[in-house]
Amino acid sequence: MYVLAGLQLLSVMIALCAGAAAALGQTAAPASPKDVAPTDLQSCLQETGDYLTRGKTVTYVIGITNTCTTRLRCEIYANVSGARGTALGHTVMTLGPAGSGAASKRTYTMRVKAAGGIAQVSRDCKAL
Repeated sequence: MYVLAGLQLLSVMIALCAGAAAALGQTAAPASPKDVAPTDLQSCLQETGDYLTRGKTVTYVIGITNTCTTRLRCEIYANVSGARGTALGHTVMTLGPAGSGAASKRTYTMRVKAAGGIAQVSRDCKAL
């Protein structure tokens, strides 16, 4: 009796594994640049951020680079909190495709109250 139940359980597990293996083996056709999903757009972007001081002026520089072949329009929101207070920033950037050289890279410079602290940057991008 126990052997029969064990064999039934084993056969169910084998069937499930075979179905999962078949599902993993299927590949979808590559999406055209116009059909890129929103989560894929985020993987197209490389972001840098750093403080820069010139004289007594302290700024936070956000750099965005597009690595995909799709032209993107991104809204950037930034919140930099430091010992001397908080600075908020917002801008809209249009990034060219990856092969377009300088058009695929943009920077946004915002004035902050002190070098150092916590920088939170979010972006909302759409394919053009």
